[in-house]
Amino acid sequence: MLIFDALRSTVLASVVFGLIPVGWWRIKGRKQAGFAAYFGLIRPQKNKSAGRMIVVYWLVWGVTHLPFFTQFTQPSASVYTGLGMTAILPIVIISFIQTGFFEEFLFRGFINKRLVRQFGDFGILLQAILFGSLHVLLAGNLTLLSGTIIFMTTAAGGFLLGYLAEKSFQGSILPGAFLHGLGNFIINLIQAFS
Repeated sequence: MLIFDALRSTVLASVVFGLIPVGWWRIKGRKQAGFAAYFGLIRPQKNKSAGRMIVVYWLVWGVTHLPFFTQFTQPSASVYTGLGMTAILPIVIISFIQTGFFEEFLFRGFINKRLVRQFGDFGILLQAILFGSLHVLLAGNLTLLSGTIIFMTTAAGGFLLGYLAEKSFQGSILPGAFLHGLGNFIINLIQAFS
């Protein structure tokens, strides 16, 4: 049942996170670039800051995913608590495909690129604010503390992933999708074996 739920949720995310960007590209974007280039589904070309920024990302991730924060930022991980090996495939699907790929496709591949094009580097911050805000809107039973923690941690992650895509990997969202997925995978896996 977990695998079916993970697949259903991932298909729904692909529609929700993909419909507007792909529609936008078909109407407006394909005159500018092919599909892969438009959304950053390209081979990453790293620069000098790539390794340093990945370290910064993992440091921020480590701090924002301490047990105190995780209770607010990853409530969905509790679905897997104590399920062990039976949860691994659903966790891979949710972590790497649904959140890792489709969230990066929408936020860094579509929104970030459009905002950076319009506002320069300030667009990375705007995209991060949208990313954090959406996570707050989708969370349930919020207090001021939990809403603030969710916003701050997801906005910080969104900013770093946006920076990585635009500055460190020359427009590619693929490294960020992997990092995002790996972070979620680790948290979900810890829950599954706790």
